[in-house]
Amino acid sequence: MPEKSATRRLILEAVVTCIDKYGIDKVTTRKIAVEAGTNIASINYYFRSKDELVAQALSMTINHMLEDVFLAIDDLQKPFEVALTDVIFYLLDGSRRFPGVSRAHLYKAVMQRDYDSISAQAMARVFDRLAQRAIREYPAKPPGELRLVIAHILSSIMFSLMAPDFFPVSREYRLTSSKNARNLADSYTSVFRATL
Repeated sequence: MPEKSATRRLILEAVVTCIDKYGIDKVTTRKIAVEAGTNIASINYYFRSKDELVAQALSMTINHMLEDVFLAIDDLQKPFEVALTDVIFYLLDGSRRFPGVSRAHLYKAVMQRDYDSISAQAMARVFDRLAQRAIREYPAKPPGELRLVIAHILSSIMFSLMAPDFFPVSREYRLTSSKNARNLADSYTSVFRATL
């Protein structure tokens, strides 16, 4: 059984790599098989269709993201602004390292307005969790204002993930390195701070 599970995981990881290399619309079962070092029959044995395989790979990555992001949000040892910066950095740096996967996650929500997709629901959960913590930590601020600022920041980040070079920004804010992702995360947190 462990070998079966390992093969299945290897195939899912190959899907993630292929999405990142080729884009979600150009992923084929053949490319996945080559990346996984297996054959198409093996992929068909573990997964009913390419669509199911891609959906499971995206589910795996979004669930991993949620675990990491919720750990940052729920770390009450850190002030909210530090947690906010950590979450923003995680999203930005992750999209820098895995741009194809990030775009694949947002494609259905942004382009097809499928707000019920697993990725859209995950981002909604991140938003709600951030907003709930901000409301608890800033009780003197109107909750609606806090939610609006967080919505603006996350919307801006989502747009940046879909079209990172759309607006020309200074070199230190371009998503070309982890350091720049950190600079951008710090800048977004400054926007949040300015509203307080």
